[in-house]
Formats: sequence, C-alpha cells, structure tokens
Amino acid sequence: MDNREEFLEIVANYCDKSVGELTENMRFREDLGFNSLSFMTFLGDLEDTFDIELEEDEALKITTIGEALDLLESLT
Repeated sequence: MDNREEFLEIVANYCDKSVGELTENMRFREDLGFNSLSFMTFLGDLEDTFDIELEEDEALKITTIGEALDLLESLT
C-alpha cells in the first residue's frame, strides 16, 4: 500500500465514506463531517502512521484532502 492509499484509509476511518468515494476536493469539515477534535486526532494518526511531525500552523491551514496529501508528500 502506498502513502496515498494508506492516507485515504485513515480518512475513511473518520467519516462515513469509503476510500473509493473520497476525492481530493472534499473538505474535512464541510464534506466529511470532521469536528475540531476528530481533525486533531486524525492529524495525530497521520503523524504516527507516517512518522512525521506536523507544524500546528501548517496543519490548521488544511481544509481539503488534496491539501493534506500535498503536505504529507512534502514531509515523506
């Protein structure tokens, strides 16, 4: 499983969508129903899974799946 697939699996665990339904334009809060707590927990899962450290100011700018993937790719 590549990083993108693994990332989408993590996103799917936090919402009522399957991996196949997720698109890069989907917004975490508006489209996927994330709240502040679930988003922060999700970011922690990303850090643990991919052994990265997210800067809080960068992480808080993320609104879409595509933005999160871009940030992940820049750190791995």
